[in-house]
Amino acid sequence: MKKSLGIDAIFPWEIGLVVIVIGIIFIYIGNKQSKKTFDFDKLPLTRPTTKILIGAVFIIFGSVQLIPLLS
Repeated sequence: MKKSLGIDAIFPWEIGLVVIVIGIIFIYIGNKQSKKTFDFDKLPLTRPTTKILIGAVFIIFGSVQLIPLLS
């Protein structure tokens, strides 16, 4: 009997790879933005923490899409 997590890919693996790359870009931009000094005149639309969190979610989602390549 084979145990499974019950996670299936929704999109092809190519889209999963693109989502991972976008997630890495979000994390890089959020990390770079968080090192700057805070200025009220140049208030960003989203905080750096939000970009890092969204990037991490994209990486996890893209990794799930790459699961079919393992088998």
